[in-house]
Amino acid sequence: MASDVMEIPEDLDFLEVLGATPEPTEHDPDVWRVEAPAGAAGELVALSFDIGARSVRLTRESMGECDIEIYREQVERILLYSRDEERGIVIEVGVPGFRCELRVVISPRFRLVDPMLYLGR
Repeated sequence: MASDVMEIPEDLDFLEVLGATPEPTEHDPDVWRVEAPAGAAGELVALSFDIGARSVRLTRESMGECDIEIYREQVERILLYSRDEERGIVIEVGVPGFRCELRVVISPRFRLVDPMLYLGR
């Protein structure tokens, strides 16, 4: 059974993997945000989350323009990882009858792996 509150890494983990720690946003102190450079020069990934509401918003800006924005609810936990030359974020989502993880590689180059995202042709 899912927890009522999502799990998040410690500030030290955020600092080690993303180079910054989350801070509360101005408009809502329950929503925390952390930004990190990603991939090529001029790319920035921002992760915002509300622990109690179990929601996460991930955006990527390239050259000052937001080109990716993903929102997830029913988040069970946020994980950070660093192995070899790769650093990234994993967002685990669990709803009744369905489990999924959104994987965001922020270094050495940006990559998004999301089985819930389908771009049909």
